[in-house]
Amino acid sequence: MAGVYNKYNSNTKHGRLKQIGLMLCLLPNFVMAQEDIIVFHNVENLFYPMDDKQTQDDDFTLEGKKHWTFKKYNKKLNDLAKTYIAIDEKQMPSIIGLCEIENDTVLRALTLSTPLRKIGYKYIHYPSKDIRGIDVALLYNPKRFKAEEHYTLPSVSDKEEDRTRDVLYVKGVIGKLPINIYVVHAPSRRENNIKKELREEIFSQIYAHINNMYSKGEKNFLIMGDFNDNPWDETIIKGFALNDTSKTDKVKLIDLMQNNKDITGSYVYSKVYYSFDQFIVSENLRDKILYGKNFNQSHIFKPSFLVEKDRKSKVDKPFSAYKGMKYQGGISDHFPVVLKINTR
Repeated sequence: MAGVYNKYNSNTKHGRLKQIGLMLCLLPNFVMAQEDIIVFHNVENLFYPMDDKQTQDDDFTLEGKKHWTFKKYNKKLNDLAKTYIAIDEKQMPSIIGLCEIENDTVLRALTLSTPLRKIGYKYIHYPSKDIRGIDVALLYNPKRFKAEEHYTLPSVSDKEEDRTRDVLYVKGVIGKLPINIYVVHAPSRRENNIKKELREEIFSQIYAHINNMYSKGEKNFLIMGDFNDNPWDETIIKGFALNDTSKTDKVKLIDLMQNNKDITGSYVYSKVYYSFDQFIVSENLRDKILYGKNFNQSHIFKPSFLVEKDRKSKVDKPFSAYKGMKYQGGISDHFPVVLKINTR
């Protein structure tokens, strides 16, 4: 049977692969039926190496400036699989939100051509109008999550210069828990943060959609993504009404990364932590979140193989694929964020 461990030397590469295979085969027996792991990860430029004439992906092609080869591409796919396998020794994530993926081709390769194929992940993805051709997506284990409805929210701006990633909305049931999920990759801070107002408009749109769904009887909401703002930034606070203490019929949201300021972060720039990658949950979901090994209150997953080796740095910097134009073989310039939730 595929994945059964034979008596190979576990110190060899072959032996380690066999051990991983065994673990994946046995995972269904380990999964705790009332606990599920949810991950969000900005995977940093997961492009297929062939050119897409409709987008500005030229740097990440065989002939492009980054010399993005199939060898590098396949390494990245397998390193991402390794990352998600390493999150917990007893169970795999039930849901993985992703951003900076190019298309269906890379999602098929990630779910079918890496060790993740043992889980049988399905995915939800819509092509966006982003200029670079990078999108958001949701991977899910169909044995743990049943998708009932999904679509993208309409763009908040019709201006050509505001073309950006869609917000993906997915309604379903994880374990026995009905849940409404939003996957976000907000516009960047480039060009002196010119897209700040656009980001706030997007966050306000998501919050309006949440309240509309709440008026229809939905109760459990999870927004995850790379917001390109910190939990304590004005755009987040205003857009999601985080400080609104008035007694209204609107949903009260809580940012799970709000206590990370000056302590840790999922992204590092100029040796400073930023908590751009976040989970924002409705108040009732907060009480269902579980903590323990690998699931601390920062919600940031950063094992040693995801950290750039720099003894001079006082912060843990994500080990990215490139440093400038130089390929260094890392995985992403963002750490994954992780939560475990009681899904009774």
